[in-house]
Amino acid sequence: MKYGFIGLGNMAGAIIEGMAASGKFEAGSILGFNRSPEKTMALAEECGLIPCESASDLVGKCDVIILAVKPQVMPEVMEEIGASVSGKQTVLTIAAGKNTAWYEERFENKVPVVRIMPNINAKVKMAVSGVCGGCFADEESIKIADEVFSTVGSVYHIEEKLFPAFSALGGASGAFVLLYIDALAEAGVRAGFSRPIAEEIAAATAVGSATLCMADGAHPIAIMNRICSPGGTTVEGVIKLRELGFETAVQQGLQAIIDKDSRL
Repeated sequence: MKYGFIGLGNMAGAIIEGMAASGKFEAGSILGFNRSPEKTMALAEECGLIPCESASDLVGKCDVIILAVKPQVMPEVMEEIGASVSGKQTVLTIAAGKNTAWYEERFENKVPVVRIMPNINAKVKMAVSGVCGGCFADEESIKIADEVFSTVGSVYHIEEKLFPAFSALGGASGAFVLLYIDALAEAGVRAGFSRPIAEEIAAATAVGSATLCMADGAHPIAIMNRICSPGGTTVEGVIKLRELGFETAVQQGLQAIIDKDSRL
């Protein structure tokens, strides 16, 4: 089976690296096309990617087509390939804001379309990816998506109506975590640590807390309460964050992402 990526940005590159490192895909089975030849050649050297001359060229050679261009560019890509993709091929798309029906309307054939929303943690094989199939996608189509995206992290099967929320909760919210880590580090610098050490401590603590939350199985607040000793120092910081609207700010930020996604 041949897998072809149209668009070779950061996310596509991370997925290709994960596929190549997994050992589950035959050499020469991953193809790609990108307007920038530099990215194509870099992935060819690093991962054995087979370059294609155009999106149409790629479609003619692949069983599975992964659409990895920006949503704004997708109409142009679909205009080029819409008539040439057959019902025997499977299309996977990672573009935000475009539902499966949008693609189905632009293919001349009844093409199985699977929508996936991964996140940038794919670069360290710790992504979370939401998956759902369109009206022509069957179990085999979903299995193909699972096989590709499980190489870079965890896969969750969700209803398509939840995709805007998933793109925020499982995707864009990673930026919130990084902003939080930076804020912690900045506070550490003010307390006397060097910036590199403060960043390392903050990031390591965030990773450790997240790992504990997943491994323990208890509610996050229940775990937090174990840290907050009665009358202790930690609870003072938690109270101050809540007074300043920490939780409300996070929730409103997430909703802003969902609202923006709906306008794409």
